[in-house]
Amino acid sequence: MIRKKKIVIVEDHLIIQELHKQYVEDLGHEVVACFTNGDDVIHYFQDSSADLVLMDIRLDDAMDGIEVTKRIQELKPVPVIYITGNTEDSNFRRALETSMAGFISKPVSQSELENVIDSLNDLTSSIIYAEKIQKAIFPQRKDFDTIFGNTIHINRPMHIIGGDFPFLRTFPESGELIAGLGDCTGHGIPAALLSVLSHEIITNIISRNQNLADIVNELNNALINNLAKMNSADSVNDSLDLIIYKINQAQSTIQISGFKMGFIHVVASTGALNYHKFKGKSLGTPIAEHDVSILTIHFEPGDQFYFYSDGVPDQFGGPLSKKLSTKGLLNVIQTVGSETPANRERELNLLLRRWQGMNVQTDDMLLIAIDPSSLKFQE
Repeated sequence: MIRKKKIVIVEDHLIIQELHKQYVEDLGHEVVACFTNGDDVIHYFQDSSADLVLMDIRLDDAMDGIEVTKRIQELKPVPVIYITGNTEDSNFRRALETSMAGFISKPVSQSELENVIDSLNDLTSSIIYAEKIQKAIFPQRKDFDTIFGNTIHINRPMHIIGGDFPFLRTFPESGELIAGLGDCTGHGIPAALLSVLSHEIITNIISRNQNLADIVNELNNALINNLAKMNSADSVNDSLDLIIYKINQAQSTIQISGFKMGFIHVVASTGALNYHKFKGKSLGTPIAEHDVSILTIHFEPGDQFYFYSDGVPDQFGGPLSKKLSTKGLLNVIQTVGSETPANRERELNLLLRRWQGMNVQTDDMLLIAIDPSSLKFQE
């Protein structure tokens, strides 16, 4: 039995647009809108939705169909089938960066269109199931709450699945914990695949070695080998930004290392906010031993450490539609500092959403704040 879909057609050639409309309706689906340019379809998705978009790549304005798709999918996680005469490899690689359900060359037959649309049910179900797999693999709020008091945990993938992920491992026998955040290149399915791979590599290394420098170097080598980045026709231009920390409960110390990610330390006794950014290259490229920088901080009861992916400070919003920026994030964190620990996450989430306003989400967003002095190991 056909499950009727609501479909938007974007095609600048009116005769072809009408032909595709006829194909879709003959297959038992509904065409809810047709457009010839990108601006109009983006405006449509600001207030409306659909089950699928049939997208031409060459359109009747400055943006091509792939750029329009990226803008649409920032508004709504709608799958797209590209129907195009521009089947060059460069276009296909760009199309893979979006939630692409198909890539068909013109002229398209009704049977080809039927096969791709019918497969969409399986694709959507697979993505939703992939979200469940990510949640089963990655530590969730409850995992942080069982070992920390008053954790802040904000996770907002740009699409259903994303490339930002946390990791967490406790060592009760030594009174230590190793955890952190990863931010994989891109969005959607490609980033989600890399996040699962990266998480598996990290957790495997941590189970054998608790030295932060060793963990980072071994992780980087494993990523290079797995992504075939060096001297291979199958090289992948993906990478991983990372922050990793190790808490020693007996010594009241936290060691922190990272690559292209930052953190904020809120000092409970003074209210001071100390920001640090690890620079350098992303992991997945060759690094030298001196590239691994490790900070050691003695924490006091009530100190908080905010770890976050760059999707948080890079989010556009405010009256001028500018990036929140690190300075803006520091102001937000300072504002919620007057709240009780139990209310901080609610107020922080509210302030971030107010900042974003009607602007589209531009990247995956993950923010986790912990009080290392509240660490408790499960018996």
